[in-house]
Amino acid sequence: MLASLYQPTDSWLHRLDARVKLLLVICGLAVIFAIGNVWAMIAAVLLEQVALLTARISRGRVGWVWQVLWVTVALVFVLWVLFYPGEGPALWSWWRIRLTWVGLARGLVVALRLAAVAFMLFIWLFTTSEVHLILSLQWFGLPYAWGLTLAMALRYVPTMAELFRMTEEAQQARGLDLSKSGPLAKARAYAPITVAMLISALRTATNLAHALESRALGATARRTSLQRLDFRRADLAWAAGIALATALLLLLRFAWGWGASPLRLLG
Repeated sequence: MLASLYQPTDSWLHRLDARVKLLLVICGLAVIFAIGNVWAMIAAVLLEQVALLTARISRGRVGWVWQVLWVTVALVFVLWVLFYPGEGPALWSWWRIRLTWVGLARGLVVALRLAAVAFMLFIWLFTTSEVHLILSLQWFGLPYAWGLTLAMALRYVPTMAELFRMTEEAQQARGLDLSKSGPLAKARAYAPITVAMLISALRTATNLAHALESRALGATARRTSLQRLDFRRADLAWAAGIALATALLLLLRFAWGWGASPLRLLG
């Protein structure tokens, strides 16, 4: 796990206003769920990779996302192909299993759609600081407490995962054997790590509660922020371009059927 999802650097995505990036995520998800063509979905995933790399997001982070996703993506593809074979001549059949080009294409679309959705969200999270993330959600009407809860979850879940890894390595250095097989034996072996993690989680929660209380969380007075969102002319141009491109793609999809077929871009 990464210690923090946000990677601070200077790039075109980092310089965009957080509200524009949130608009990009919403419009991108709308297009991803509307299109059902395998070639369009491959292009969407490749564009997301290019966007992350040109935004100076490290290849290690992009690889970490794929490492987390690949098992789920492969499982979704296999299950879809097995249970939804699709129409057309069979390429191979055995018992109740029937493989067709349409079934393979639709399974690949669903699997790649999962990856495209994940990378669209990670484009937002990798390039937006926790403070700007809360402020953008507040601007769209989300209560401050809800946005703060989301930001803390994004920050502390990777932190606790890193703490779990460090505790596991420390316990193994002290002679803990984790090579046992079987669920019960594994559970007993991980008991020392679980106890240490529970103590660390309670301490972290206590310190966090004291920190929030000292900053008057829940007070009725209007809150202020040290950092503010700055909407520039470039952000306005990006927002207009994103909205126009999304409207055009959705018009092509629902008016002319572009991207509706799993194998053909038109028709």
